[in-house]
Amino acid sequence: MNIADITSIQDHYGVVFPQEYLDFQQANSSSSFNLMESGEVMDWQIRFSALDDQFITNNIQMVDEVNPDPKRIIPIAWSVSSGNNYLLDYRKHSARPAVLLMEHEEAIVREDAESETDTPEGAQRLMEGNVREIADSFASFIAKLKVDQAL
Repeated sequence: MNIADITSIQDHYGVVFPQEYLDFQQANSSSSFNLMESGEVMDWQIRFSALDDQFITNNIQMVDEVNPDPKRIIPIAWSVSSGNNYLLDYRKHSARPAVLLMEHEEAIVREDAESETDTPEGAQRLMEGNVREIADSFASFIAKLKVDQAL
């Protein structure tokens, strides 16, 4: 992890990443994880996006068209197996963002949302349906992860 890249990413989005996220990235950058709930695997082969000079470009190219708020909801991980995305949500708490799940199969593209409704507000409501909160903080999220031993 390069401090200049992290600073550039944070400046682009106008946020400060939680320290536990940065610490987790430092310790686990090449690991893959399973999302566990009640002892069951809910999603597998979750990998975290590298905090490098391609982070912003990758998010713009791969997630922004289905992201309801690309400047305040920041993709940080994805599941290789399902295509689902995991995102930090800075809309309510800038110091303690929640973690959202965006299910790949269910997400509507902004262009389609706009063509299906008569108003920008209606399109935004459809886009909001692309995400749901799965943890109230990054620390709560990582408590649900288990290293994927299959690799």
